Amino acid sequence: MKVTGRDEVSRYANQRALAGTKETPEEARKRSEVVRESHEDAVCSFSQRSRDVQKAHEAIECEPDIRMGRVRAIRAKIEKGIYEIDYDRTAEKMLKAFTDEIS
Repeated sequence: MKVTGRDEVSRYANQRALAGTKETPEEARKRSEVVRESHEDAVCSFSQRSRDVQKAHEAIECEPDIRMGRVRAIRAKIEKGIYEIDYDRTAEKMLKAFTDEIS
């Protein structure tokens, strides 16, 4: 803890704090700079991550909920009678959706 001020009490408190840690004033200043820089790096990293997440959300919102190209392809297969349903895969997805919902 550093006490600010130029009076005798402040100097005494700072000397006592440094004596307990065996840290010179220069070392204390360097340590505080390193701590400050690491906090600044964390904030910058967090800010960049939040910008990336925001861009991803915007990209998702621009996409339609229904992929019409896929719908047309499946519809064409159904009309031709060649559309096959993978029942095992469908059941697995249904079970996974159910278990995700209850957990």
